[in-house]
Amino acid sequence: MYNIRHLYKLGLAETIEKGKSIVKTVLINTITNRPLIEENGTIYDINEKGEKVAVGGYISYYGLKNFTRIFTDPTVSGPFAKIFVWNFTWAALSVLFTFVIGLILALVLNNPNLRGRAIYRSLLIIPWAIPAFISVLVWKNGFFNETYGILNKFIITQLFGKEPIRWFNDPFWAKVAVLTVNTWLGFPYMMVVSLGALQSIPEDYYEAAAIDGANKWQRFWKITFPLLMTTIAPLLVGSFAFNFNNFVNIYLLTGGGPAMPNTTTPAGSTDILISYTYKLAFEGGRGQDFGFASAISIIIFFIVGTLSFINFRLSGSFEEVNR
Repeated sequence: MYNIRHLYKLGLAETIEKGKSIVKTVLINTITNRPLIEENGTIYDINEKGEKVAVGGYISYYGLKNFTRIFTDPTVSGPFAKIFVWNFTWAALSVLFTFVIGLILALVLNNPNLRGRAIYRSLLIIPWAIPAFISVLVWKNGFFNETYGILNKFIITQLFGKEPIRWFNDPFWAKVAVLTVNTWLGFPYMMVVSLGALQSIPEDYYEAAAIDGANKWQRFWKITFPLLMTTIAPLLVGSFAFNFNNFVNIYLLTGGGPAMPNTTTPAGSTDILISYTYKLAFEGGRGQDFGFASAISIIIFFIVGTLSFINFRLSGSFEEVNR
């Protein structure tokens, strides 16, 4: 890992021109304490070896310092640990909520006695059909706006007589907001795949169970759910990996905020690792910390790689390749 440091300051340098001593204001490198030089209209820096190098800073080898910084610097390790735990919590709850709601709706739509199933299916798939960034902005400005949002203005204040909720200034409610929006965007996908899996289960299984005296609840837990999970399990792992790096929803809705206290990095209460990395690289108030952001990116790579490996094992991809 490398860090680029732009360490120049204004200073004075004495030169001899036409036999006269002239003092000029120049840029001085604070590492070598040598002034920049001009040659043929181009400005050069001088490194420790006396070699001319391009202006723009020295590249110093950091090795594993960016990784050790995560665990040894209290102003970094504390916020990083919170973001790390929240990242897994966010991904797990997103999968849980979308799957439970999607499965319930799929069970309802799979009922042959339900009239207008095609209409309901078309309406319920709308959140999935609309581009995510549009839905996020509608939720942010139309529902979660602290002054004019539907939730605060009509439901929280008028219906329940409570104080407006500061959705994006309170860490807890900010997390509730992002989970709500992500559930809205994700349940149609789970509904569609669950419905397809339900329709692939042979009716003979249910008829045999009914003959043996099994009620609907027993048939669901003994037949429907096990067969459903055989098909859905790889998709759930894939959904977890997707939500683990779901940058768009977090960044557009809360920007990762509200900001965490007592940290030297731009860490927010709803930040996940990928949004935290983006802010370190492109939005850090103390400069672009590409080295530290790259270290976190490598951690993300190994986590997602592990999830992909699990997904391949569950889906039987390795067995198919070995045949």
